[in-house]
Amino acid sequence: MTHRFNLVRRAEASHSYGFVMFFVVGTIVLAVAIPESSSWRASIVVCQALAAVIACWTSDAPQRVFRIVLIFSVLGVLGAIGLGVFGGTNSPAGRAMNVLGVVVVAAVIIRGIVLDIETEGVRGRAVAGALTIYLLFGTLCGFVYGLEESISNNPVLHASNSTLEANGSTSANMYFSFVTLTTVGYGDLTPVSGGARATAIFEALVGQLYLVGIVATLGGALGKGRGGLKNELAPEAASAPPTNSDS
Repeated sequence: MTHRFNLVRRAEASHSYGFVMFFVVGTIVLAVAIPESSSWRASIVVCQALAAVIACWTSDAPQRVFRIVLIFSVLGVLGAIGLGVFGGTNSPAGRAMNVLGVVVVAAVIIRGIVLDIETEGVRGRAVAGALTIYLLFGTLCGFVYGLEESISNNPVLHASNSTLEANGSTSANMYFSFVTLTTVGYGDLTPVSGGARATAIFEALVGQLYLVGIVATLGGALGKGRGGLKNELAPEAASAPPTNSDS
């Protein structure tokens, strides 16, 4: 009993975004691995709900925020189970639920990172949180492709083979999203609608700027205290012009 209590206390003290990242990666894996027609796709929302609740705990969210997230998480899980039973997980409502789940988790994490940096400077957990946001952004765009497909009833991606389902595949959408986010560009899937092309351009640009801007800056300020990030963002002092004595 004492050993179990110590493990809980150690987990509470760590407050690591690694736990959130675990469930975010789980969301991505489930979205790719579970067949579109399977009722088990409701487990994607369950994974998102767990990520949202743990994100609140990790970021020390106020009780009011935690209750709101918990209520929406429970309603989302119940709604996903209902859609899964009646075969509507790939409907606009089901895919909108996935999009909303990602937005909630990202908002909670961003708030936690900002407060953490303001109070204690950039620590490892802030960098882990920023990387989790990067994964969430790719997940969000994957669900957005699917949502557009459900609303328009037209394909948004064209496959070079016949493996893409006529009503769109969340697995293909998520795969295309992360291929675009990392600018790998295999070419086996291409966007064919205006909305999908705009999303792909936005995703590729924001993804690269985020890595070289936000994540790199946080990494440079890591462990330098509360003023580390301010010093990292401050422009370098211009070198003084040479004087006559230097010539």
